[in-house]
Amino acid sequence: MTPMRTVGEPAIPGKITVRAGNRKVVLAKHAGESARHVLLKALVFGLYVADYPELVVEPRFSGRYRPDLLQLNDAGKPVFWAECGATGHEKLAFLARAYPSTHIVVAKQVACIDPLAEAVSGIVGPLRRMAPLDLVNVPADAERFIGQTGEITVAFGDVALRRFGPGTPD
Repeated sequence: MTPMRTVGEPAIPGKITVRAGNRKVVLAKHAGESARHVLLKALVFGLYVADYPELVVEPRFSGRYRPDLLQLNDAGKPVFWAECGATGHEKLAFLARAYPSTHIVVAKQVACIDPLAEAVSGIVGPLRRMAPLDLVNVPADAERFIGQTGEITVAFGDVALRRFGPGTPD
């Protein structure tokens, strides 16, 4: 994939508590993890928790890859999988093929999402997916969507969204 130019690093503290809907999640910035990665996880949580009320951030998952956010069904299969920040072509292709019934989200904070959208189109195009694959690009000033008390106020109209596969965003 073509490297994408990112925007400036957000001002996110080492640990934040965020709230969306009736859920509260504590996100800690781990060693080697960027503030952008923490911000993206928080915003994806805020965007999708209404549709996936059992979302888990940084879950334990015994598969080839580990998601940033995940919701499993009663049988223990992923129904929602989110990747935030750097996601390689090989990983994305594997997820798209291995989990055709899983709503996959790739969240970025880049100046232009077009190169990634072209790559995803090439990956998803020949596949028969039953669930969408969303590319979400948050704006440079996305920290404004997290209030003083941790309330996440982001909505789909606040981000650039490209959906591949079935369904349309709310």
